[in-house]
Amino acid sequence: MKHRIVIIDDHKVVREGLRAILEQEPDFEIVGEAGSGEQGSWLIARQKPDVALVDIRLDETTGLDVCRYAAGVSPATRVIVLTAFMDSNLVHQALQAGAKGYLLKDAEQMDLVSRVRQVLRGEMAFDPRVTRSLAEYAVEHPPDEADTLLSPREVEILRLMAQGMTNAEIASALFLSAATVKDYVRNIMGKLDARNRVEAVTRAVRRGLI
Repeated sequence: MKHRIVIIDDHKVVREGLRAILEQEPDFEIVGEAGSGEQGSWLIARQKPDVALVDIRLDETTGLDVCRYAAGVSPATRVIVLTAFMDSNLVHQALQAGAKGYLLKDAEQMDLVSRVRQVLRGEMAFDPRVTRSLAEYAVEHPPDEADTLLSPREVEILRLMAQGMTNAEIASALFLSAATVKDYVRNIMGKLDARNRVEAVTRAVRRGLI
């Protein structure tokens, strides 16, 4: 089965480079390109791709606008922000807008492919530098103390989930058993009424929990 992908970037050379990289994968199919946010939004509505690679700085219709639009017209489309800009506020805004990944344009070719596959598996995908930025944002913008939906340990685990860590990796980092982490993750998803890890992280970000 082919995974259908669209590329939205205002630089033709970037679109051509991304197409050349992704089309080397036999199960990837580029079903469209757009050079503006407006064209990209129309493309997503028409093609309903599995993945949309979207530059955050476009025209008047920004990459964030495209993320929000995609969530409404094609909820199954996973949007990955691909940009040259590394800013914790932009990362947070992208997550709030529904992005499932935030990658930098200087990423290695194989890293880009692996991140796309990560998102296709239903996981979040971040450049390691973005992960550090998320941690900085969490420190600078602590959650409202009045929001006690999650325990401090659950928030800690949720932040590691947002970094794309598996249950086993979280267990190792926090010196817990895999079974204990699994229980925590199940409780977190239940409290957030989330169907999967991506939805749990997205809802937590929107509530300001992480």
